[in-house]
Amino acid sequence: MKIHFLGTGAAEGIPAIGCDCAHCTRARNEGGKLVRERNAILLSLPGYELLIDCAPDIRSLINKYQITKLDGILATRSRYDHIGGIKEFEYWPGQLDFLAEDALFETIKREYWTEMLDAVMFHIPYHPGSSLYFSGFSIIPFAARRQRPIFGISVKEGETRVVYTSDTLVRLTNYARRVMWNCDLLIINAPIFDKVNENHINTLEAIKLKDRVGAREMILTYINHENMPHDELEEFVRQVKGVTVAYDGMMLEV
Repeated sequence: MKIHFLGTGAAEGIPAIGCDCAHCTRARNEGGKLVRERNAILLSLPGYELLIDCAPDIRSLINKYQITKLDGILATRSRYDHIGGIKEFEYWPGQLDFLAEDALFETIKREYWTEMLDAVMFHIPYHPGSSLYFSGFSIIPFAARRQRPIFGISVKEGETRVVYTSDTLVRLTNYARRVMWNCDLLIINAPIFDKVNENHINTLEAIKLKDRVGAREMILTYINHENMPHDELEEFVRQVKGVTVAYDGMMLEV
């Protein structure tokens, strides 16, 4: 399984618009891994290229990384930073699957959908806890939050299992923890470092979660400007076995 992190920033991206904090100032002046476009991940699976979420920056990201083959898009939630780039696919030269839970899809249709997308996209509903079988791999979605439709996924190819959690709370269901249990790789959205936030797990909490669920490796993504700059965060996680900080353009094979 090949994983390409196209964008690794949270809702604001880094540098955030109009922000003169030290993190954003460094990103403007130094560039490189300090700069983060909003979150989007491409999974290269057997015979299938799957884009996880569709950031507002998706057109520039697809052009930057010269992505010309795509089979499907999977939506984890309906907020703008996750799905705001969907209209760019009005001009995609081919057909695409659009994987979304039914209630989530209705919200996306109401807020972002167009008639032109109807000609490109084929909605494939997923249901939490039910496996979507593709020849060569399978996907099991699970609820990442209780009240709003936000989802994570477990992707299995052969004996390898990768779990991606979208905007996740510290308080997870026992079911979600079991989905993550002993996975080969846990990719988790952890925008902030140590501040307690009722809407998002932070970096320190995510590291504790890795140990609780026995994940072999963890990658932190969806980083915002209230977290450490990339080089400082990277230095911090070197103290923790099996934890990596994603950066825009990072590629790996699991």
